[in-house]
Amino acid sequence: MARNEERAAIQHERARRAVFGFLGSAILHETNNVLTVMAGVRQLLKAGIALSDRVGTMIDQQLARMEELVGWIRRLGPDDGDPAAPPRTLAFVTESVEKVLLLVGKGRGVAIERQVAHPDARARDPEAMGLALLALLLPALPLRGGGAGGTKITLQCALDGATVRIVATLAAARASTADEPEWNAARELLADVGGRLVVAAPPPEGALTVELPAAD
Repeated sequence: MARNEERAAIQHERARRAVFGFLGSAILHETNNVLTVMAGVRQLLKAGIALSDRVGTMIDQQLARMEELVGWIRRLGPDDGDPAAPPRTLAFVTESVEKVLLLVGKGRGVAIERQVAHPDARARDPEAMGLALLALLLPALPLRGGGAGGTKITLQCALDGATVRIVATLAAARASTADEPEWNAARELLADVGGRLVVAAPPPEGALTVELPAAD
């Protein structure tokens, strides 16, 4: 029994790290933005060109954005038992997912709508729910400015008996297929904690549902 539990824990950690790997690309993108600005500053300084206050403001804004992005992703990480931390309800999970998507999708015409019917409901593993959603939705964001109406993602949350679910509906998203590596990683992460992923249709126009047992 102990060996089976250990094997299950190792499998869950492997799936969790795979999902974090996909999230890391978003953080690296923001880091690259800061490095690009810094490289430009270095070239200007080498050329003896005086820098305006606007350059410093740009660097501060990029650093603040990167710090905020990391902070919201960390909120969805393991529960560290901090008594000051907010309860990990459906409202908490969807707000964290929304903030990350908007920060990564800034300037790309991304709009998020949250519909939380049971804001105080809790999943048995809110970390898995939030991380799986991010792994699925981040690749659906447009690379640059979206189409005429931009990309819209609606997050609908509900408690159905002993099941907590979040339905993500996408419009004008970046096309992907349900056998992408990040989809498989999300499926494994959810399955390890008794949940599942239901795909009505993959992006660009589609819907997916993340389901988990409700907390006891």
